[in-house]
Amino acid sequence: MYKIVYFLFITFYFFQIPILYAQEIQFTESEKEWIKQHPIIEFGYAPNWEPYEIYSNNEYTGIVNDYITKIELATGIEMQPIPNMTWEKSIIGLRDGSIKMVPSCAITAERKKYLNFTEAYINDPLVIITRKDYEFIGNLNDLIDKTVAVPKGYYQSELLKKDYPNIKLSEQNNVRASLEALSYGEVDAFIGNLGVVSYYINNKGFTNLKIAAPTLYKDIGIAFAFTKDWTIFRDIVQKILNEISIKERSAIRKNWISVRYEHGVSWQKIALWVGATILIFLIILYILWWWNRTLKREIKFRRITEKRLNNSISRIEQQNKEKEVLIQEIHHRVKNNLQVIMSMIRLQSSSSKNSEVISSLNQATDRIRSISLIHEKIYSSNDLGNIMIIDYVNSLGDEIIKNLSSTPIRLTVNSNIQNLNLKSIVPLALILNELITNSLKFGFLETVNPEIKINFESKTLLKMSYFDNGIWFDNPKSDNFGTSLIEIFTEQLEGTFILNKSKLGTEYIFEFDLLD
Repeated sequence: MYKIVYFLFITFYFFQIPILYAQEIQFTESEKEWIKQHPIIEFGYAPNWEPYEIYSNNEYTGIVNDYITKIELATGIEMQPIPNMTWEKSIIGLRDGSIKMVPSCAITAERKKYLNFTEAYINDPLVIITRKDYEFIGNLNDLIDKTVAVPKGYYQSELLKKDYPNIKLSEQNNVRASLEALSYGEVDAFIGNLGVVSYYINNKGFTNLKIAAPTLYKDIGIAFAFTKDWTIFRDIVQKILNEISIKERSAIRKNWISVRYEHGVSWQKIALWVGATILIFLIILYILWWWNRTLKREIKFRRITEKRLNNSISRIEQQNKEKEVLIQEIHHRVKNNLQVIMSMIRLQSSSSKNSEVISSLNQATDRIRSISLIHEKIYSSNDLGNIMIIDYVNSLGDEIIKNLSSTPIRLTVNSNIQNLNLKSIVPLALILNELITNSLKFGFLETVNPEIKINFESKTLLKMSYFDNGIWFDNPKSDNFGTSLIEIFTEQLEGTFILNKSKLGTEYIFEFDLLD
């Protein structure tokens, strides 16, 4: 008898999960009826658009699949990927109506003519990818009359054909084929989604490729797309997407994507020095062992052995000092090179008459200055591996305030931790650069006694809070590139953040997993 009761309990429990989930979302009667009439829905997809969509061994996975799972739980509908699908087939099917929906589709003017979209739930900029040994590429204009790889049917083709007709497009079967063509020198560049190309470069062995430059397509929205006759299902899916919090979305993305940020230190040289140091250390250990046995047999050579040992130790100490000086010199030269770059950007800015170009160049200069200040602090520090966090943040804030504000701004920095390593401080510096700059530009225009408070504290995670007492206004001309940078660098540090706005001011609260 108890086995029957147990079975009924388990059955009831698992069948109740989607019902309880659905009760949190208020579907209309017509929506409920539509769900009931469509227990199984097939969809198209791009099988090799990693990490967003992956179809391998008859299994569909990736970031988008995590969102589809939430739709299945909320509605009870079984969502099935169509076997042997390509993105080109998906687009053709959406046009002729044989496919009713796809879960990830870029929102473009052309596609709006025959599709309905939810709000975008993925926003990544398009970037330019080249080989590491290729000539300098700064923007899309530098690719005119050059050959650029794009996957068949992807939105890059539509945008480039419209805005840059003089760029030669080489259509490939998918993202991997496009990157392989670039890696083998068959094309000059590839235009792709930042999250996708970062995943392929970091995880798929494309070590000779690099992210060369951004494009003007900085905020391409990816959404669920439906044929015009499936508007009701679009509304159902939008309700479900509205219930997915920023924290849940960040967790889904963090599980799949790791954007790596390369800074100015030559890790190859550091690895060479570390290897040399280890080799010398092993040699010294061997000498000590060998001389120890010799001393037991030949006491008369003790003085000679001690002298040789002292000489060896002296040489090691001298070499260590030389290494420290060399590493300091590397940081000094990196700082100087970054200052040269800033000077070149300022020179370019002064020669431009376009206010948007000037603003973008000035923002780039501010970001480079944040990194340059790190290398300046390392060069003057006795500890080459860590940065004093309060000293650095005060210096960074004072520098930005001096350059952007003519009125006094009160800056307060508190921390219960003393130092952060170089790997962590660079992304943190760029996040703070964006926040302080935005406060000065958009938060303090009508604020009396403007104030910024930054606080660091650590327990199991590093928590950073940023507060200003300004009343922010939205900039209609903003491309939200700074916000994208904050999100990207937060993910790089395996962190999350929340934004609180009130009459008292604006507060960002970050949590980073840096203290393992």
